[in-house]
Amino acid sequence: MLGGSIASALPLSLVRGGDDVTVVRVRGNDAIKRHLANLGFVEGAGVHVVTSGGGNIIVLVKGARLGLDAKVAAHVLTA
Repeated sequence: MLGGSIASALPLSLVRGGDDVTVVRVRGNDAIKRHLANLGFVEGAGVHVVTSGGGNIIVLVKGARLGLDAKVAAHVLTA
């Protein structure tokens, strides 16, 4: 496991702007998991949080800048 156990993982929606994290797991139904995987949120992927707040989060993942709703970002567990 990267960076600790899943029990200590933090949802991406709670990561502060400016922080770098690693995806440890993606939760949700198959459609959500597939959608997030297509965006680059796979186990081991590095994510830089550009800004977080107001119910939205802007991240850099695999060279792409993406905006996510906090409800969707909550499905991505990070360490």
